[in-house]
Amino acid sequence: METYNDNWNACLLFRNKQLTKQLKDYQKVTVLADCSSALIVSMGQLLCLHRKPSYGIVKDEAEWQNLFIVIDMFYGGCLSEELNSFGLSAQELKLCYLIRARLCNKAIAALFNITPKSVLKTKQRIKNKIGLSGKDSLDRYVQQC
Repeated sequence: METYNDNWNACLLFRNKQLTKQLKDYQKVTVLADCSSALIVSMGQLLCLHRKPSYGIVKDEAEWQNLFIVIDMFYGGCLSEELNSFGLSAQELKLCYLIRARLCNKAIAALFNITPKSVLKTKQRIKNKIGLSGKDSLDRYVQQC
């Protein structure tokens, strides 16, 4: 009788794990179903930025705003609200969002059509505005906001 109960418990645990996974998948799909076509385009842009970054993927300010929304959806929180008080320029805010999306300096440079060294200089200016020390990592700070 104990073996029967053990088998039954194992079956129920296995089924519970299956249903939990299906529920998580369903929740992801419902989030995507509520998205506008512009946000779906932004999701594609974010994927392109990770796979093969190049200048011109994000074409205008409306697309940047949609990309910000997508990055906030996937990486949590509203980064622009967190950084609002530091007086960052639009370009610096874009850079912070790309850092949040875990893009490397080379990818960011390709997107902005600048050198990776320019990305590092901009990161240093942002660190100064935010008040981080030389030892602090801007990438880590932005990803944890």
